[in-house]
Amino acid sequence: MVAFLPKLRRSACCTALFTLALTLRPVPAQAAHERPWLADTAAAKISQTISLPGKALWRQALPLADGSVILLREPASDENGPFLARLAAGASETTPLIPVWSSTDDKARGPKGFAPSALACDDSGTLWLIDRATAGFPPRLIHLDPVSGKVLSELDLPPEAIVQNTAFTTLAVHGQTAYLADEGGVSLTMVDMARHQATRFFAGYPTSRGHLPLTIDHHPVMGTDGHPLTRDIAYLALETNGKWLYEQAPTGPIFRLSTDLLTDPSVTPSEQMEGVTQWRGTPTVSGMTLDDKATLYLTDIENGRLLSFDTARLPHILLVAPQLVQAGIPGWARSRGDNDKSGQIWVPAGHTLLRIDLP
Repeated sequence: MVAFLPKLRRSACCTALFTLALTLRPVPAQAAHERPWLADTAAAKISQTISLPGKALWRQALPLADGSVILLREPASDENGPFLARLAAGASETTPLIPVWSSTDDKARGPKGFAPSALACDDSGTLWLIDRATAGFPPRLIHLDPVSGKVLSELDLPPEAIVQNTAFTTLAVHGQTAYLADEGGVSLTMVDMARHQATRFFAGYPTSRGHLPLTIDHHPVMGTDGHPLTRDIAYLALETNGKWLYEQAPTGPIFRLSTDLLTDPSVTPSEQMEGVTQWRGTPTVSGMTLDDKATLYLTDIENGRLLSFDTARLPHILLVAPQLVQAGIPGWARSRGDNDKSGQIWVPAGHTLLRIDLP
């Protein structure tokens, strides 16, 4: 089973509930027609495969501007190894990345309850992570030096960011604003780090819900009770200028919205919903990432493919590979050579890290 399933729920009765929700709330705008996914004339290729340590599977790959890649593993009861690993630029093996709290103030809780669930790189190129609630501690944002592991700062999330079932699965950061996908609380959460304030958006709305069963390697994912399982909002991607945010449940669709809808206090809830656009339907995916031209890349674990969707709304199949049915959350990196002008996608797949050169 692929490792990207931290929280599942039944899809039974989802259709009826979704129909009822649509009668009660504004429906986001959507394209009248979606082109089919088509194989690109120039295919992407797997150019490097690197073994990853430990027993647990790996959840996310985050490339940084210096050419390194930071990796986050899944939690596992039988895994005592570090949650984070670093692949230096040009290296063929990862090294553990262990946070060091020695420089933080006395109020920091340090390594107590440390169990990160998502990584992000902000517009200045620095590393952030969300540390989920464990052992009675609230979730927190951690600013981390990606080479030394030095904790530069940490911020407990304000109480209004958290509900009983909160489970943050993805993080995006721009300036002093953080966006989090709260799959457990079924909402998009925005945190103003400067003011230490948070707002939850679209809680339980159709744009935050998953309405189709998860399908991995052409097989629906079934629960122990025999019912199909689905997931709610789990993935985010933020354009480099911080202006446009993309969100989706693993079975789609992708929704696109201006971050002004979230950061401008004068915008009403109705205006927020009307400003959300259904951007594109998808198969079951394990994550998405954006390049510097606002092209989306998605790891399709239903069919074992790497997909792209650009600003011209053209859908492409870039690669078909059996390893991709085990893919985690991918990360895009700028080109560092002469033969890969579009950059690379780094993605964990089980116990391996794949570097995919884009056409």
